[in-house]
Amino acid sequence: MASKVDMVRAATKLLVMVVFLGSLMIWTMTPTNTYRQIWLPKLLTHLNSTYFGRQGITTLIYTFPILFMAVLGCIYLHLGKKVNDYTALESINGGKERLALWKKPMVVKGPLGIVSSIELGFFTLFIALLVWSLSIYLHNSFVTITPKSAAERGEQLWESKLERTALWLGVLGNISLVFLFFPVARGSSLLPLFGLTSEGSIKYHIWLGHLVMAFFTAHGIGYIVYWVATNNISQMLEWAKLGYQTWPERYLCWLV
Repeated sequence: MASKVDMVRAATKLLVMVVFLGSLMIWTMTPTNTYRQIWLPKLLTHLNSTYFGRQGITTLIYTFPILFMAVLGCIYLHLGKKVNDYTALESINGGKERLALWKKPMVVKGPLGIVSSIELGFFTLFIALLVWSLSIYLHNSFVTITPKSAAERGEQLWESKLERTALWLGVLGNISLVFLFFPVARGSSLLPLFGLTSEGSIKYHIWLGHLVMAFFTAHGIGYIVYWVATNNISQMLEWAKLGYQTWPERYLCWLV
């Protein structure tokens, strides 16, 4: 009986890893032209919902994988109790010993305190995602900004680039905000699957909140400077009655 339960748990964890890697691939591809020009139009064509509209696709791509992994995590932990495995992470082939190596502290002094190998790995992946996203967004935007295109909008070259930079800083804030909603409570079914603890994850939750505020503050300051430079400071006082004020706000809210 125990061996069958262990096999089901191993299959469940494997499925979680596949979904997690697929979600990472989507996040990695989102800033690219391949996603925006090829993948997204096909998704809009085949997955457009009458009830949810365009937000339904966003929910399916970015929200559903997390909810699905959380449900699988509940099943994984429940089956673990049936075989008296309360560590929730011991695999059928001596995975406990291998996991213990990843839980050893790698950094003991710093702003994040004690950081294990697993935590350091996820932290590195997250920073790499932010750097990758910002670099691709800026590269694709700056390619289309020329002195001629800026002049057609009545702007200088640096003003057009500042506006795009402020926009993409807001997008990075949205990306960080998405990860801020990952559950870090003691009863979370996701954390044990990845060898994380609630106590160790709370500090990242706090710093992630600081990062969100930093990106959104930079986004707002960037647009204020842009509006002042282009004599459109009145934009700060205008507010659309329906929808969002400008296309940057519409784009940012669509990404969420």
